[in-house]
Amino acid sequence: MATDFVFMNRRTFGIRTAALCFAAGMMVSPFSLAAEEPLLKIGVLPAADSVLLYAAESERFFESRGLRIQLLPFKSAIEIGAAMRAGELAGHYGDLINVFTQNAAGAPQAVAATVTYANPAERNFALVTRPGSNLTSLEDIKTHPGTDTAMSASTIIDYLLDRMEATMGLPPSAMKRVEVRQIPIRLQLLLAGKMETALLPEPLCSLVESKGGRALWDDRTLAEPLAVVAFRKAAVTPQTAAAFRAALADAAKAIESDPEKFRALMVKKSLLTKAAAAAYKMPTYAHFGTADGLPPLPSAADVKRTADWMIGKGMIKAIPKLQEVVFVP
Repeated sequence: MATDFVFMNRRTFGIRTAALCFAAGMMVSPFSLAAEEPLLKIGVLPAADSVLLYAAESERFFESRGLRIQLLPFKSAIEIGAAMRAGELAGHYGDLINVFTQNAAGAPQAVAATVTYANPAERNFALVTRPGSNLTSLEDIKTHPGTDTAMSASTIIDYLLDRMEATMGLPPSAMKRVEVRQIPIRLQLLLAGKMETALLPEPLCSLVESKGGRALWDDRTLAEPLAVVAFRKAAVTPQTAAAFRAALADAAKAIESDPEKFRALMVKKSLLTKAAAAAYKMPTYAHFGTADGLPPLPSAADVKRTADWMIGKGMIKAIPKLQEVVFVP
């Protein structure tokens, strides 16, 4: 009997211990769960709209969604593309042109979220003049064919110049495109008066205006994705992509609730200079009216429009299917 009693006590203790362990396991925080997930490295460019990613990182929204994310800063899309093809990154900040190019180069990937979408409420890109220019509108360019503009071929800048010409009725001869790959040099040439115009992203457009330049056109006349985050298909599942998108949705709400807090974060992460920070209009997201509050994912029409342009430039040979290049919910 004594042996049975000891056995039963041990058995009872074991059951209680197991129950406590199970209960403890049920109460593990999302942060503990995230530690068990693979580390996903994402290449990020020093663009203002990258704030959505940095906000999700600083507020630990990735961890709360069960993800382990490391943001790695890069200076150019070319560097990011090389790292993606080498398998050094799980994902990257870029645009549909980057995504389609890399898919065609043998690095299958798909868009998980849109971070910038052209809309009437916000300016993301603009064609701006040098300080002191006599140009005041696109009509002036029509009457001054061959106006030089600093740009970068086969990029979102090149694409937007073509979209501007098509939507505003500018003939191809109206602008003389001058290849200047690096955005900082493009800006310097414009401010020094060595280029008449340049198509630049914010906050550089606002900076040029503060120096006496003018905006002749901007992307508010369009309605399409301009910047996205894409993942290598081998690196993530559709469920992981959905969790990532949810974390960005959390970040979007946080930015809208306290924009000044994240303006300071942008300066800290070198997305904004101190000089440009005060005048920069922080992004908003709720006006898109989507279920999660983020800009819309690329549609089949967006994919076709971008791919048609790239085919015309000889960059790719066929239009990809939506499901091939977007993690469709």
